[in-house]
Amino acid sequence: MHLKRWMVMVGVLSTSAVACAQTPATNSSTSQRGIEQATSTTSASSSSASTEYDFGDFSSETLTTKAWKALESGDYAGVEAYTKKCIALYEKQAVSQQESLTEFAPKDKAFTYWALNDVATCYFIWGQAQLAQGNVKEAREAFNTVIERFSFAQAWDPKGWFWKVAQGASDKLTTMGTAYDFGDYTSQTLTTKAWEVLEKQDYKGVELYTKKCIELYEGDAKKQQASLTEFAPKEKAFDYWALNDIATCYFILGESYLNQKRYQDAKAAFERVVNDFSFAQCWDPKGWFWKVAVASRGRLNKIMAEAGS
Repeated sequence: MHLKRWMVMVGVLSTSAVACAQTPATNSSTSQRGIEQATSTTSASSSSASTEYDFGDFSSETLTTKAWKALESGDYAGVEAYTKKCIALYEKQAVSQQESLTEFAPKDKAFTYWALNDVATCYFIWGQAQLAQGNVKEAREAFNTVIERFSFAQAWDPKGWFWKVAQGASDKLTTMGTAYDFGDYTSQTLTTKAWEVLEKQDYKGVELYTKKCIELYEGDAKKQQASLTEFAPKEKAFDYWALNDIATCYFILGESYLNQKRYQDAKAAFERVVNDFSFAQCWDPKGWFWKVAVASRGRLNKIMAEAGS
């Protein structure tokens, strides 16, 4: 596993205040999508008191950003105020933008679909807030709304990438009511969690974490593998974070199958490491790297001895 790197989808299921999927702040214009208002504040009542919330310029970007911040601080009345205002103002445009697409917009055009992206993100944030309060039915409805009505929405993270809102909602539905949590979605986090559940012999958890990591980062891993002709030196090994973590996830998956005596599945997992990710190295917290393909060959020999195949 790597220790240092920039990763994709930070904050998809966390409550970090990521920016909404819309034009960057420097290009934001309320004349494009904001609404002229006589006042920039409104009231939203919680169970205990009535609180005034500032809607700023009423743009979907502002409302969604404020909703993230309210979620992070546990201000669920604020979440309700900001998300419902954004949905009320822009849902019709979001539906229209969704209907105009047959696939995800490319990165250079994704900001064009600001209403789709921000309204879907607001439903996602609302679902997060409901889940945090134990309102499972309401959370499920919010996440399903994203999946069923806004499947091509993408949320912008200020670190420089988009994440797919419907995929985040689907993941929340998958893990709802369980102890599983994808955390910040980095390959490091997913691989670490996979090791932890393997140690507990939680094989369902192993499949959940390893397959999510593979789904997100296998493409990057293949590119990093193709860029090498030999093992990276120790001081550069962390640069190949995707290669290292994807190979490690296949290894962990193989270990899980081997423990269950699912020999053919284990063999397939270890062969993926050997054939596709031969230069992967896994970091041991004790202070060294070990070669994942070498360990996988050892497991393949073990399978041959135990199962004769």
